[in-house]
Order: sequence, then C-alpha cells, then structure tokens
Amino acid sequence: MRAAGAITGLLVLGTFVIPGTYGAKTELISEAQWATGVRSVSPGELDAGSATLAGRIYDEGGRPLAGATVSLAGSGFWPARSVRSGADGRFYWPQIPAGIYELRASKGRLVAPPVEGLILDAGARRAFGIQLGRGWTLAGRVVDAHSGRAIRDAEVTIATGVLGLHTRRTRSDDGGQFELTGIVGDEHSLYVGADGYVAAGPLRHSETEPPMTVRLERASTIEGRVVDERGWALEGVLIRAFGEGDLRAASPGATDSLGVTSGPVPPISAGGSGALAFVQQVTTSRDGAFVLSSLRPGPYTITASHDDFAPAESERLQVGPGRTRAGVDIVMRSGAELAGRVVDERGNGLEGIPVELRASTERVPRMSVTASDGSFSFRGVRGGVSVTALPYDLPPARESLDVGDEELVTIELALSRALYTLRGRVVDEGGFGVGGALLTVSAKSPQTPIRRTAKSDADGSFSVPALPEPPFDLSAEHPGFSQAILADIDSMDDVRVVMSAGVTFLGEVLDDWTGDALGSVQVRLDGPAKRDTMTRSDGTFVFRRTPTGTYDISFSHPSYEPQSRRVVLEPPHYVDRPQELATVRLGPGGTVVGEVLDALSDPVSNAEVTWGDPPRWERATLSDAHGEFRLRGVPAGSVWITARHPVAGEDWTVDPITVRPLETSPGAVVRLPNSIDE
Repeated sequence: MRAAGAITGLLVLGTFVIPGTYGAKTELISEAQWATGVRSVSPGELDAGSATLAGRIYDEGGRPLAGATVSLAGSGFWPARSVRSGADGRFYWPQIPAGIYELRASKGRLVAPPVEGLILDAGARRAFGIQLGRGWTLAGRVVDAHSGRAIRDAEVTIATGVLGLHTRRTRSDDGGQFELTGIVGDEHSLYVGADGYVAAGPLRHSETEPPMTVRLERASTIEGRVVDERGWALEGVLIRAFGEGDLRAASPGATDSLGVTSGPVPPISAGGSGALAFVQQVTTSRDGAFVLSSLRPGPYTITASHDDFAPAESERLQVGPGRTRAGVDIVMRSGAELAGRVVDERGNGLEGIPVELRASTERVPRMSVTASDGSFSFRGVRGGVSVTALPYDLPPARESLDVGDEELVTIELALSRALYTLRGRVVDEGGFGVGGALLTVSAKSPQTPIRRTAKSDADGSFSVPALPEPPFDLSAEHPGFSQAILADIDSMDDVRVVMSAGVTFLGEVLDDWTGDALGSVQVRLDGPAKRDTMTRSDGTFVFRRTPTGTYDISFSHPSYEPQSRRVVLEPPHYVDRPQELATVRLGPGGTVVGEVLDALSDPVSNAEVTWGDPPRWERATLSDAHGEFRLRGVPAGSVWITARHPVAGEDWTVDPITVRPLETSPGAVVRLPNSIDE
C-alpha cells in the first residue's frame, strides 16, 4: 500500500499538540500573531464554549501547500465542515464548539491519515503541522443488476473513517463510470443510489482490488387505500412499511445529527416481530390512497395509524424487482379514548410530564405531554397497552391494561418522591482514580425503568441522583480504558468501579498458497465484548482497548475458506504493550458456476444458492436474471450445491460438485420442485 501521508512532528510556531490529549491552556495562538509568535493569555480571556484550531499544511516535499481542505466532524457538528489553507499553507479556525472530532486534510489526490479522537475542550487551542501524501483512486461502474445496462447519473457517496463522519459525492457518467480520488486507507463505506433503483451500501473496496461494479436492483412499489368499517376513505392516515430482514435503504450523511447533537431522529420499531425493520412512511391522500415507492424487493407488512382509529396492518406482501403491488386495502376500526392524569403522592396533578403509550398492535410508541392539571389522552386505543409517565427528575411510573370496545378508559399514574443517590469511585487496576468516565445507571425494576448518566470527577468519585430503589446495573466507559459493567448493585454508597486499561490486540492474515498479505478479510471478536474490523491492504488488523477475557475470533473472505480460533486476552504487563495473534493463513477456495431452474426448466432469478450439508446459508449468493450464479470461496473437495426460492421451493444438485482451489467448476444445475409462475 502506498504511503498516504502522516501527521508530522513539525513545530508550528513553537507548539505541537498530540491529538486526543488535554494540553495546557495558557500558551495560545491568535490569528493576528501568526507572524510574531505566541503570547500568554489568561484563562478569563478564553471562550467558555468553543475552541480554536490552527496549523499549516505541507505537500509531499514538505513545502507549504495552498488551497488544501481541512475538515472537521464530530460531536459538535455533522456533516463535516471545512476551511482552506492560505497561500502560505496556514489555516485558522476559531469558534469550534467544544467536543470530540475527527480531523482530515486533503487537496485533490493528496491526503493525510485522519486524526481521530481529537478532543477540543472549551477555550482550548490546538496547532498542527500536517503533511499530505498521494492517496489512491476508487473507480467503478454502476449497472442494472438484471440487464447489465449502464446507469447514468447515479449518485455515488463515500463516507470515510470508522464512523463515516466525512462524505464526498460524485455522479456516474453516460457509461455508468465514476471515480473518487485522494483516498487513504481502507476504512470507508460506499453508497450508490439512482432513480427507480434500490440504494446499495455500505460497500467496501480496497486499493488492491480492480475497479468495482455496482449492480443496482430495480425498486418496487406498493399502492393501496385505507378505509373505515363503513368503507369510507380515510385521509391523513400514517402508513409505514416494515420489511423482513435488512430492507432499509442506505442513506449516508442525510441529516444534521449524529446522535449526540440536536437533529431529527428516525422512528424506531418498538413492537411486533423483532424480525421486521421500519423502512418507509407516507400519509394517505383525500381518497385514502397511498404509494410507497423505492422499496427493496422482498416481503413487507404495511401498518396504518390514525388518532381516531385503532392501528391496523396488511397481510404479508411479496413484491418483486421493478414491480408494483397494487390494490392493498386496509380497514381501520374505531378505538377508545384513553384519558388519564399524572399526579404526585399527594394527588396533585403534574404539568409537562411526558407520557408514552406502547401497544401490542403498534410498532412505534406514541407520546403526549400532560396539561396544567396533569391530564393527558390518547385516541384510537385498542388491545393490550402500557402507559408510562416519564418525568425528567423522578422515577417513571407505568401501568398496563387491556382496552376493548369501550368509548372511554381512564387511568391515573402516581409518581413517587422516594429518591436515592448512588455514590462511588472509578479507579484503574492500580487503585488510582479515573476522571471523566461516563457512567450509565439503569434501574432493574420494570415499574421504574429509569436510566441516568453522570461523569466521574478528577479523583474518580461520582454521584448519580434521583434514582428509584435498587438494584441497578452500571456501566462505565472511558477513551483510555475498556468498558466496565457492574450488575445488580444493592448498595447506594462506596460503589467501586475498576476499569482495565484494555488490550491492544493485533495480527496478520496471509494467503496460505502465495504467502501474500490478504486485505478486506472480515475479522470478528466474540467474547466479553463483540468487535469486528477488516484487514488492511497489508493484511494487518488491530483491536484497541479490548476488555480482557476469552474470545472466539473468526476470519472470513468471499474467496477463501473461513477460519476461527480461540484466544485469551490477558492484562498487559506494560502500558499499551500489544498482544499479537500468530499469523493467520487462509486457504483459497474454488469457484462454482451454474444455474437455477424451476420445474418447467425456466431460469429462477433471486434464488439463494450455497454449498454444504447442511447448507451454509450465511455464505449464500443470489442467482441473476438468467438464473445463473457464481459461488466463491467454496472449500476444496466434493460438495453439494443447494438453492432455495420463496416460490419455486428448495432442492440441490443431483450429484456433488468437485471443487479445486483457485479453479472454477462449471456446469452445476439445481432444479427446484415448483414453477416460478406459481
């Protein structure tokens, strides 16, 4: 892999700050004094809510570089914002909201590795010298998955870094070709979308791989109408599509929120089958009609909700690529009004208390806020429901009930003022206090489902107020330590939380035949913590701050036989001393090529195809529009090839297929028992 630049040790006006550390705040650089040096500023002059970033950008030869883009994204704002370096290569960026960021610098094909975990305290100033190097170019082509026709004007977005904070976009040309330059490393995700097609992503691609081909599947549409029990059209009904499996369209960087700042929050499935995922929503028009477009082909359930009616949903619907499922009719029944009050232990109504309604027939909870007398109401309620009052400084109160054909149901939720404070101290393995640890405390009782957070002081001490009666669960997190978890805490005082420095765990994966480094291998850790990563182009991987314990580690690649090992991560004897896994060598598999036919010998598209007895469905591929398939990474030897389809059924090859490493075995035919037309 070509060197793509590095953060260098250049001294910028006498200041060099290691990212991710807390530096002294008395030596500051002002915009006007870049030419004259550094002056001392008193803490009273610091901006209490923002920070300043400054520095200088250099090219490959160490010369100042003008017009370079310096971008930041993180807890203070997202998507990324940027500034440009001046004629002398310098940049100055004041009034950055305090927080934790990822810093990137680039110009055309020149780029530097990201500075991750950059902590900008309120009032702090940081200075960097950054040297750019030549990055690599990701090229590819966007085509129709069934016809192979080039797709023009497809939007291609790359989100770089582990968290995907920084994004860039381009569009495919008349031949479906696209190109993104100046990429460093392999930690990126690619998203591709086009009108009339299902968005693809996240996709991975490494520097060593040939230009990629992105095959987009034609999108599906569901149309229908919502009526009441009399057959009258219902306007303004909220229609939601829930798909089985991961049918949600990819959408990188579409909002202004990263979950830690203000911004829109998507609906979250809260009920029904755990296998169903929220996909899309619309509202009905005046004639009760609705249209759900740009859906990924597959099975769906459509739900309908309205304030005056009980929720309703459709039967399971199967929709194919490029097809429209029309005539979906949903009938809604009238529901009861659930009226209630939130009161304190003396019976006085409490104003402004959020109240949540969760129903067994509703996949998304409803929310309300109490009026001045503590009252609230929900309409269109039917079936089993739970109602929870969620005060900001008191434990929640919850009641469950069944609502039938009644027109009005009443309820009262009484809040308790018997509150407790959990006190303790966070320490490292040597008994020294750990400051700045984020503690999350969760109550165990289902009647008081409270969750509160706090930070430890400089000496590690902490207190979490406004808690209900114990027991509690507690978790502690800190950038320099692995997560610590305490369960079933009964004591309210002197709780001791011990955090381990964690283990830096690394290794290397090679091709067993050639001995070459193997990139883009999926590496998963399963044990006290669950982690996953991809090997870099040089075959290496690393897990940082991993809790100690026994893990199962697995390695998988589409063209190689998977492998797994068991490893014990022990506490490091020296600070940051890594633990290294013995070199992993993956054996290359073979490729099986064939076709899937139905009972009438017609080709079957979108059939799942895999090998093994029992079949390895987690390694399955899909047949194309001609029923043809290509299975990579099949273990050498004699294997059975199995295919299945929701309409045509499931079957396997008449005889096993002989597979040899690095060779292609053609001619595999799987005939399914049913006709695709059924």
